[in-house]
Amino acid sequence: MGHGWTRREFLQVGSAGLALGLSAALRAQEAPKPLRCAFIGVGGRGTALLRSVLEFPDVEVVAICDITPPNLERACELVEKQRGRRPEALGEGPYHYRELLRRKDVDCLVIATPCHWHAIMYVEALQAGKHFYGEKPLAITAGEVKWLLRTREKHPDVVVQLGFQWGAHQGRADVVRRIREGTIGDLLEGRFHRYNSWGSLGRWFDERKLSGDWMLEQAVHEFNLLWWVTQAHPVAAYAVGRRGIIQPDNPKRDVTDYYTTILEYPNGLIVHYSHGWISPPGFTGMSTQLIGTKGAADILGCFIQPRQGERIVGEGPAGDTREHLRNFFDAVRARNPKMVYCGLENGVAASYVGLLIRKSLDEGRRVTFEEMMADDKEMSPLPPE
Repeated sequence: MGHGWTRREFLQVGSAGLALGLSAALRAQEAPKPLRCAFIGVGGRGTALLRSVLEFPDVEVVAICDITPPNLERACELVEKQRGRRPEALGEGPYHYRELLRRKDVDCLVIATPCHWHAIMYVEALQAGKHFYGEKPLAITAGEVKWLLRTREKHPDVVVQLGFQWGAHQGRADVVRRIREGTIGDLLEGRFHRYNSWGSLGRWFDERKLSGDWMLEQAVHEFNLLWWVTQAHPVAAYAVGRRGIIQPDNPKRDVTDYYTTILEYPNGLIVHYSHGWISPPGFTGMSTQLIGTKGAADILGCFIQPRQGERIVGEGPAGDTREHLRNFFDAVRARNPKMVYCGLENGVAASYVGLLIRKSLDEGRRVTFEEMMADDKEMSPLPPE
């Protein structure tokens, strides 16, 4: 769009704030032709995304791919009911999605499959020049992350939005901007946790080879917040945890039920993060707090508390999944990858933290970032083509 922003200016203004302004300016123009969107994966999360997309009159859902017949039928009926036209249904085997990558009548994709499919689908979408909104995590092995980075270098013009919907909240973006400008001073400590209620989500979530384990399937949301603020990777991590607490007699369940970790960041920032599925009622909840020399911030709470003075509340409209998708489609229409709130680099950074923690848990020791990066031979298991 020829806005002339340098990378330094973009970071100073804040990617979310800039993207909001560009999105608003774009929508103020005359209504263009609908974007033709295809879905890959319409289980629980994919269907939720589909419902949000159907709220946008400038986006047409032309095709849906899912290998589970009830999911596919439900999604097609949903589109037909709301739009009066049934999308094309694809579900003949796990690689049938590739037909969508070859089609000229598909402008962009929304991908919400189990985690072990993310890397190959995202790589192939990049190679095909298809803009995509992809659910987190970006990838669940270091080898997959490197594969995606190599592919991205060859296809920099593809719009990529990762499903970190917390990045769509403009009040939160304002708080992050203030932290980066020094409002709370030098960062000293991060107090992060996610305490889920007791239980199992079942299905592929229980198998680490398919989900990557919880520090990749779920906790990457928090790790993206840390990247947003610091723009840095941790230099090391030490983690301890337990498995086999929930459903101990289930031989397929091998994900971690509870873990806690210390993340060491450059410039002395230490982040404590705990995550698990063991909490009874009244003991669940989340924390995303950062403590600095001049004050503290609650990133999800969207406020800053200086050591002296009154609380500062982040300014700007709220936002979540719907606004995150809207931002993606605006960026696709503008053909501007820099417009997105959470691009591929966010996915890379968040997966790196999860991989670092997972390696420390497996090996029972402090692991450095370099050691994690060297462990890049593993790839997700996929069915034969």
